[in-house]
Amino acid sequence: MASKLFDQVGGVISLSLNGKNPEKLMNLALSRGIYLWDIKKEDDRVYLKVRKSGFDALKVLAEESGIEISVLDRQGLPFYKQTLQRRIGFLGGLFLFIIALYFLSSFIWFLEVSGNQKVNTVQILDSAARHGLYRGAAKWNFQRREVEKAMLRDLPQIAYIQLDVRGVKTEIRVVEKILPGEDIHEPCHIVARKDGIVQEVLVLKGQANVEPGQAVAKGDILISGIVFPSSPSPFLEEEETEVQDMLPYAVRARGQVKARTWYEGYGECKLRVDKKVFTGEQHNQWYLLIPGKQYLIKGGKKADFNMFTRTEKRKAISTPWGPIGFSRVLLKEQTIESIEYEQEQAIKMAREKALKELRGQYDRHAEVLASHTDILSSPGDSMVRLKITTETLEDIGIAKPINSVEVGH
Repeated sequence: MASKLFDQVGGVISLSLNGKNPEKLMNLALSRGIYLWDIKKEDDRVYLKVRKSGFDALKVLAEESGIEISVLDRQGLPFYKQTLQRRIGFLGGLFLFIIALYFLSSFIWFLEVSGNQKVNTVQILDSAARHGLYRGAAKWNFQRREVEKAMLRDLPQIAYIQLDVRGVKTEIRVVEKILPGEDIHEPCHIVARKDGIVQEVLVLKGQANVEPGQAVAKGDILISGIVFPSSPSPFLEEEETEVQDMLPYAVRARGQVKARTWYEGYGECKLRVDKKVFTGEQHNQWYLLIPGKQYLIKGGKKADFNMFTRTEKRKAISTPWGPIGFSRVLLKEQTIESIEYEQEQAIKMAREKALKELRGQYDRHAEVLASHTDILSSPGDSMVRLKITTETLEDIGIAKPINSVEVGH
């Protein structure tokens, strides 16, 4: 057992001898202290094993004796060492790959949000990023429970948040709060949400406080939720009737009050406009990013552009010392191009701007009754300015709760 172990440590070579009188070569080897074993003869060849330390001496004797030596196999630690030396680059690369894989698995590369319907996904991801959870974040830079608590403080619409961290992926699971409906069920008035002239009044519940043709201001009561009984009950005594007439009661006012309302939209357009346009020329620069520095590796430092836009895209990982990776900078050349508009074109563009501003003011269900355009600029001006006045018919009522003081009075 010890001899076999020694042979493996020193190295063993399996040989075949071919030639006349190989026995003479074996006797010479034994007389020189070269140890041979597992000697077998098949046909005109002799097979044997020799230690690596005696192989060179045996080879010299074979040449002197005219015997051909063929190496069949090599075994033992010295030969494994040579194999490892030849493949040191592969083994080193494998080792570095394993280290890099372990290192990269310590970062979050994928984020997913589930369970949200009303709260925007971007809003949730922004909140997570503010507290240390983002694509490329190191796992040691944030505490899961702390991030959950901080996000709940940021997002009042969320009732529950759970971070499920699995490998390089994190799923943000949220449960939204079930908010009460916007409709008011307790006693309330219908008040004006904007100025206008009342056109139609439809009372379903409550008491009308305005009539058609009346001008109202924002906040005026249109349909009162405090009702004063107007006719006594025939089943009550006269004294009881007088008491009943004096006691108003509160209801949830319901109805519709349509009024004529007016809106103004302003628009302008220059007759000559200088715009920045792309020429189609561009230049790429590649940088190597290491903590605290960046090195230009391709693309040259300068581009012969007088005016350009700069866009940077990074592929890097965040470490406690700074980003490591690559950065691509894209420079796109721009130039100034002058565009001149005819008077009719400028009026059309200014009108589109004014209409866009108008549509953002009145309700989409409003009925447009009339529209009038006023040109504010003079013929010699370098800019067309105009104003559009629109008259609409719309429901201006909105519910407002009644306080206890009003009911008491």
